[in-house]
Amino acid sequence: MFNKRMQSEQAYTLMEMLVTLSISTFLFAGLMAQYSIAASTTYDQNIRMATNLQTQAILQSIGSEIRILGNGVPFDQANFQIGETTLSDPTVADPIQIATATATNISFRLNESGEVHLLTADFNPATSSTINLTAVNDLDVNDPIYLSNGVVSGDDGLYGIITAVDSGTNSITIGSNYIASPGATFAMGSMLEEVPLINFNSPTDGSGVVRDSGFGTVLMAPNSTMLLEYFDIDGNAVTLPLTNQTVMEDLRAIRVTITLTASQPLSDGDTYNATAQQTFGLRNLTYVF
Repeated sequence: MFNKRMQSEQAYTLMEMLVTLSISTFLFAGLMAQYSIAASTTYDQNIRMATNLQTQAILQSIGSEIRILGNGVPFDQANFQIGETTLSDPTVADPIQIATATATNISFRLNESGEVHLLTADFNPATSSTINLTAVNDLDVNDPIYLSNGVVSGDDGLYGIITAVDSGTNSITIGSNYIASPGATFAMGSMLEEVPLINFNSPTDGSGVVRDSGFGTVLMAPNSTMLLEYFDIDGNAVTLPLTNQTVMEDLRAIRVTITLTASQPLSDGDTYNATAQQTFGLRNLTYVF
């Protein structure tokens, strides 16, 4: 009798264990499924967030320079204006290289460092190639520079390339192939700025938007593309190709659209594409001749 009871209790206990194990297995499977879903969701969110942030970073990096393009170029000087026919090469006075401006490419001149140097002595390019400055520590050979005498009541400009830098005398030498307003002279107190040509390009193969300021091409992000649209002050599209006339009278904003493909697929294998867009007003072009 006692043995039968023990056998019954053991069988019942075994049955309980099997039921408990089954329930535990079911619950564990459910928890694992929920964990897998949560992990996939988090993984996808991280990819989307990282791609969106990188897209915004590219957009703001390009836009911050487009917004102030032309800074450092004395194109608002009466004798150094956009399209000035008295210059041996009128394109050096153009803040934007109109011949290469497209929906996927833009080149413009910009003082990217923001540094401004003042002349400590009068300079006449017709009689001398040496310019005395307050400091030369951030200037190098082959740097493109602009001079403006607007701050000393002049109306001239000059574009040249540095051929030598003398830190002992705080002076630079420019090449003989400079381009200046006819008869231009620059009194002490005139401004000198290093103004390289900045280029942003979006290759048609979608390999990635690149930037070049004369020191080699830099890839901003692989699998990225850039679209540029040009607008007047009323928000109307400016038709390409650009001309000196449209730059002077119409062009006041550029809309930049960046599209970036995530470097990794989502958890379901799909590809995630992020897009960011913003219109940037051109601060240096809001003038009237």
